[in-house]
Amino acid sequence: MELLQLKYFCDAAQTENFSKTAKKFLVPPSNISQSIKRLETELNTPLFDRHSNKIRLNESGLEFFKSAKSALDLLQKAKDSLTDSEKTETIKTNININRRVVMEAIEDFRKLYPQVYFITMHNAHNSSDEFDIIVTDKELNLPYLKTKAAEEKFLLAYNKNFFNFKNCSAEEMKHLPFITMGSGNSCHEATVNICNSLGFSPHIVLQSEDPFYIRKCIELGLGISLVPEISWRGQFLDNIAFKTVGDHKRNVYIYKKYSKSEYLDKFYHMLMQKFSI
Repeated sequence: MELLQLKYFCDAAQTENFSKTAKKFLVPPSNISQSIKRLETELNTPLFDRHSNKIRLNESGLEFFKSAKSALDLLQKAKDSLTDSEKTETIKTNININRRVVMEAIEDFRKLYPQVYFITMHNAHNSSDEFDIIVTDKELNLPYLKTKAAEEKFLLAYNKNFFNFKNCSAEEMKHLPFITMGSGNSCHEATVNICNSLGFSPHIVLQSEDPFYIRKCIELGLGISLVPEISWRGQFLDNIAFKTVGDHKRNVYIYKKYSKSEYLDKFYHMLMQKFSI
C-alpha cells in the first residue's frame, strides 16, 4: 500500500470519476484505474461498484475511505507543523527612547520564538511606515495603532562622592557641569527645558550618543545629568544618587503597524508588559 495509492483512492472516492482524478494528478486515467485495482487486490475486497463507464463507492469502500482520509489528514497536519516551525519572520523596530526596555523585551521574545528576527534602528526618521514598531515620545502622524505605554520622570543623577544637593535648586545646579545626550535627543531636550524652567541654562561640558558612555562619565564624577527614570533604572553603580527635579515628564508611546502578523501582536503585548513593571 503506497501513499500515492491512498491519495488516488480518496480523490476518486469523492469524485466517483477516475478521469477527473487523473486530470487533477496529471496522469492518464489508466494509472488511476490500475492503482486502485492493486489496492483492492491488496485489501482483498472491491472498493467501487463498476457499471459501464460509471463507478460508485461501495460499503467497503466507504469504510476504507473514512480511515484513509483520516490518515492522510494526519500526515498533512504533521507536514504543516514542520513547515510552520521552520517559518521565519522579521520585525523591524525604531527605538527612539527606552532602548534598554525594548532590548530586554526582544531578548525575552527571542527565547520564546527563536524563528523571529529583529532589525533595530535608533532615532531613524519616523515619517514613513517602514517600521513595524516605533517607540518614541513624539506625536507621529502615521496610520499605526498608538498606545501610551508609560509616563517617565527625569531624575538628577550624580556621583554622591563629588556632589551634594539639598533641594536641587537653580543656585545649586547652574554652575555645575552637565553631561547629556546629543542635540536632538529627548534627554538633551529635557535637560535644557528643565533647567530653563528653573531660570538658567545648563553648562553642558560633555555630549554623546552612547548611553553607556554617558553613564560611565556620571559614575566618574565628571558632571551631573538628568536621566529618564524607567529607561536607565538599575543601570548605575551604587555611588550614584538620584533626586527629583520639578515635575517634568515625557510620554512613552508605542506605535504598532496594522498587520495580520501573530508574532508582531505577541511582541507588542510583551513590550507593553515591560513598561507596566
